[in-house]
Amino acid sequence: MAHQSKSKKDRKTSAWYQRHVNDPHVKRAQKEGRRSRAVFKLMEILDSHMLNIRKDSVIVDLGCAPGSWCEEIASRLDSQGLLIGIDLLPLNPIEGVTLIQADFDSPDGQQALAEALKGRVIDLIVSDMAPEMSGNKLVDQMRMIALNEMTLQFARQNLKPGGDLLMKTFMGEGYDMFRRDLGMTFTRVKNIKPEASRKTSSEFFLLAREMK
Repeated sequence: MAHQSKSKKDRKTSAWYQRHVNDPHVKRAQKEGRRSRAVFKLMEILDSHMLNIRKDSVIVDLGCAPGSWCEEIASRLDSQGLLIGIDLLPLNPIEGVTLIQADFDSPDGQQALAEALKGRVIDLIVSDMAPEMSGNKLVDQMRMIALNEMTLQFARQNLKPGGDLLMKTFMGEGYDMFRRDLGMTFTRVKNIKPEASRKTSSEFFLLAREMK
């Protein structure tokens, strides 16, 4: 029985690998020297949903590893802009980005962010975070919603009035209640499934505009 389970796992891993290496967005990311295919999700959202980034914007990327979102956002800012990326994982330096290795929800992470902001207010918070997947759909869904709630709380504490929030989420248990909570904090909320998101994935993005 154990041998049979292992073979099944190997087949799943192999199938995932084949889908990954043949993914056109993966190939494009490799060709363009991007850190991950996830950047194309962000580019589509920024360019197709009227989320204009001013050159002098102050932006925080929560859970920013491996850094592809930071690289793209930094290319849209000038020297007056400020981009801070924070993640538990270490990252190689990115030009024009202040990187913090910490948990954004911890006191140390909050202090490091406050120091990096130097009194400036945040215009936009973005997050492509997802939990480490356990394989249990309900557990993974609850972990995703917990991350969403932490992100929303961070936005309530740090985002300027009228600021925007972009975050990944999953459809499932707990989503409807979180969506209502998000709608009480922001003027408009839109669900977005970028073309670069795999059709088999339950992920999509919530774009919340104009914090009340």
